[in-house]
Amino acid sequence: MVLTQNRGATRSRGMAVDGQGEKPATAREEIRSYQFWKAVRCEFLVTLLYVFIGCGTTTVWDPSQPADDVKVSLAFGLAVATFVQCVGHISGAHMNPAVTVAMLVTRNVTLLRAAFYVTAQCLGGVAGAGILYGVTPPAVLGSLGVTRVHKDVALGQAFGVEFMITFIYVFTVFANMEPKRIDMGSRSLAIGLSVTMGHLFGMALFHDKTTTEWEADMIVSRHGAVFCR
Repeated sequence: MVLTQNRGATRSRGMAVDGQGEKPATAREEIRSYQFWKAVRCEFLVTLLYVFIGCGTTTVWDPSQPADDVKVSLAFGLAVATFVQCVGHISGAHMNPAVTVAMLVTRNVTLLRAAFYVTAQCLGGVAGAGILYGVTPPAVLGSLGVTRVHKDVALGQAFGVEFMITFIYVFTVFANMEPKRIDMGSRSLAIGLSVTMGHLFGMALFHDKTTTEWEADMIVSRHGAVFCR
């Protein structure tokens, strides 16, 4: 999600800037640029923090009281909004392979950048989950946000929910990228709230109140689940 139209944001899309305007950077130019590696580092860092904060809110100290849906949803959404505001002008703050792939398909990022972004996101998610695992007392570890489909929900139905909430998230990202858009408030907050909405919807359908585990395999928390499984 490139939220600003400036020199730094142009480079984050893999474009070189010269006196005559913009031109696509070659793969060699891109991979040798400082801005490229800065953006990749940002993707690693914000995904690490995103998983650490979001999955951390699923810890349950009292087994009789499952993790609060609203608290967890707000934590994920506010984390996205915060990190988009922090590094959106550097890397785009994708934090999610779904966003990166969508950016690749629409030619907003190069194949090289997309590959490095997805790798950084996966590594960042694993690192964030590992840090969370290390700092959480064993007695309250629980599942740390591992996502599972409810036993009464067919895989096709779960895929449908996954598809719809991911579509809303990516749709919101692209809507806030539109350069001709009349500013109607905080773009980062709008993107974060789309994540919150997806969590609330998914958990309303598939969260089993008798357990402390998520029952909807939502794409926005997949990074932490990969490590915790």
